[in-house]
Parts: sequence; structure tokens; C-alpha cells
Amino acid sequence: MKIQNFTYILISLFLVFFLLFIGEKFFVPLLIAIVLWYLIITLASGFKMFKIGKGRVSHVAAMIMSISTLIIIFSVFMALVNSNIGKVITLIPEYQEKMIVLADNFSGKIGMKESFDFGGLVKSIDTSLILRGITNFFKVTASYTGIIIIYTLFLLLEYRMFEKKIKYVFKDKDSYKGFMRGLDKVNQDIKTYVKIKSSSSLITAVLSFIVMAAVRLDLAVFWALLVFVLNFIPTVGSIIAVMFPIMLSLVQFDSMVPFFVLSIFLISIQILIGNILEPRFMGKSLNLSPLVIILALSIWGSTWGVVGMFLCIPIMVILNIILAKFKKTRAIAVMLSARGKVG
Repeated sequence: MKIQNFTYILISLFLVFFLLFIGEKFFVPLLIAIVLWYLIITLASGFKMFKIGKGRVSHVAAMIMSISTLIIIFSVFMALVNSNIGKVITLIPEYQEKMIVLADNFSGKIGMKESFDFGGLVKSIDTSLILRGITNFFKVTASYTGIIIIYTLFLLLEYRMFEKKIKYVFKDKDSYKGFMRGLDKVNQDIKTYVKIKSSSSLITAVLSFIVMAAVRLDLAVFWALLVFVLNFIPTVGSIIAVMFPIMLSLVQFDSMVPFFVLSIFLISIQILIGNILEPRFMGKSLNLSPLVIILALSIWGSTWGVVGMFLCIPIMVILNIILAKFKKTRAIAVMLSARGKVG
């Protein structure tokens, strides 16, 4: 019986990912719209707390302020990306050639020139392709702008009626209250994740920018933006975020001092915020296992490319929060978590 159930689960998972793969043009804008919708209502709930005279900000005013804030943030972010990415892609081949020379010199000094071709290894890494992949996320998002806006508008309209519909589903008042309490707990945990992850990523990016600007690293603004975006992908994103500026310092400067300064400070910032401050405020219950992260990135990356890799971690975290709230699925949440602790 257990083998039969396991087979059903595998078949179901295969069908789900097959549907996600063939339905990419439908599901990707829908998921982005859901993320956008959630950010809007989360920001709006924050704006509602502001006092104006004796009263508070109205729902309509809070929604307008929330949408306006997100439009400004996204416009500034895209402007910074567009103004820097062209320069980065242009400079990458030049930096890569310098890196090949450094790698060959290094392998010659340690006596591994004949046995292992470090220069060839560096040459085989298409860094331009990696950077194009990262910017492709924003291009895909821009290409779906129209349908994303439509989905988001309908989600916002439906949101006001959601609680009333749930009330009609549950005829028993106690069942309704119990469901709403559980939903509220899930909502609070998701809000905690979004707020703390966004804040910690922003602080990490700002501190990293200060360090990179201090050593006068090329395109420090772009690398700081990359740090902010990639920090939403735990472990793997943090490694990639510091790898690019640290490796760039080797080819930009003749001295090794900037390399050591960037290595020490950028890695220390990631450890301090990602491993000490963030878990303290967020709690380990909202963290995923590194193995789960790697598998999720591989599966979602294969399904939806770079867009899937950016979307998969928030999806997995939210899914794990929901699984942890129900007795029957709590065991799955424990297995997906970093240390077996779920809220």
C-alpha cells in the first residue's frame, strides 16, 4: 500500500511539473502577479497604521500609496540595471582574458601547468551568459507586464471579497474562526519572511556597496544590485553575489590589497547578516535546508529557466510555512526545513 501511495505521489509530481513546463506563459505571469499583489497588500497594511490627525489612512489611500511606492522602486531599480548591464557585458571579455593570464601564471607557480589547465577552466565559463541570464528575469517580467497588471488588478478586486466567500463555505462558526486563525498565522509568517528578507537583503547590498565603493571597484552600483537580488536565494545566491566582485578585483587592480579587503568584508557581511542577524529575527523555522534549495533551484531552473530560479525560493518558503500549519503535512515541512524546527 505504501509503495502504491509513493507511486501516486511520483506520478502526481511529474504531472504537476509537466503542466508547469507547458503552461509557462500562463503560470509565470500569474505567480509574478501573486507576488506583486501580496507586496501591495503588505505595504498597504503598513500604510494603514499611519495616523492623519485623529484618524488613520483609509484603505483606498493606503492602496494608492502602496502601488505608487512599488512603481517608483521598480522604475529606479530597472533604470540602474539598464544603465549598468551594457557596461558590464562589454567589460567581461576583457576581464576574462586577464583572469586567464592570472590563472595560467598561478598554475605555473604551483607546478600544475601541465596536469591541470586553470586558464582553460576560466575560459570555459561564459560569464556573459550568466549575467544575461540574470537580466533575462527582468526582461521576461517586462514582456509580461500587460498580463501581470491585469492579473494583479483582479487579485486586488477579489481580495476584498475573499473573507466573505470563506464565511459562506463554513456554515459552522467555530470551523470558520479556526480556519481564519490558521490563515492569519500563515499570513503573518509570510509577512515576516517578506519584510525581514527584503530588509536584510537591502542592508547587505548597502554595506557591500560601501565596501566596493571604498576600494573603487568598477560598477559598484551594479554589483550591489546583484547582491540585493541574489540574497533572496539562500546560500547559493550569497556565494554568487560575492564571487563576482571579489574575482573582478583580481583583474582590475595590480595590487592584491583590494582582493583581500573585499574578500574579508563582503564575506563577513554575508555571514553576519545571513547567518546571525537574519535567523535571530526571522527564526530558523522559516529557513529551508541547503539540499532542498539546491534541488529546488535545479528543478525550477530546468522548468522555467532563470525566472524559475528566482521564483522558486519564495514559493518553497511559503509552501513550507503552509505545510507546517497542518498536522498531516507537518512532517514534510520538518524535512524541508534547515534544522527540523517549524513554527
